[in-house]
Amino acid sequence: MAVSLVLLSFPIEQASAFSESQSPVIPTQQSKRASPYVGSAMAVLATLEQAQVLPPEGSREADRIIQSVIQLQSAFATGTDGGLQDFAHRAVTAKHGENTSTVLKRFRSSGWTAEILEALADADLPTAVEEQQQLATGLRRFNLSVDDFTRLMQLVKDGRSALAARGNTFEEIYTSRRNAMPGAGGR
Repeated sequence: MAVSLVLLSFPIEQASAFSESQSPVIPTQQSKRASPYVGSAMAVLATLEQAQVLPPEGSREADRIIQSVIQLQSAFATGTDGGLQDFAHRAVTAKHGENTSTVLKRFRSSGWTAEILEALADADLPTAVEEQQQLATGLRRFNLSVDDFTRLMQLVKDGRSALAARGNTFEEIYTSRRNAMPGAGGR
């Protein structure tokens, strides 16, 4: 899979080099153990590929999706922007209630999970101009826009629908893909 090769070509300690004026936020690779962030990003792309919702490989749009998967993970999992963190917390709370802390902790330590992807995809974007601006400011630090975020979340929704039409759930396909990727750690 070419997407995997693209992701593996990023040195783990430089995977967040897309972000402007921010030190790397993805943990560095330890000896022979792969970063869970790389494997989880690869699993997102593999799941969307299996759902057949990704743009044509090698296109500018496909490259932007790859960047968005990597950078949004960094922004939400390890970023410190209050607007982004509040948005993620509200999204997960709306979907998982009292399990919010567990879902967010797992995401921060292991990277993307089906739970966090679906919670973010189902979240309503802020309607107040000030809140939208806060979200845009947090994303801009990672060379992303609100459009990048909504595009990826729409792919998650489209992927979920496409997989459901074939009798699968997004979570089961993502989990299967994730367990086959580097850094799964027996998940």
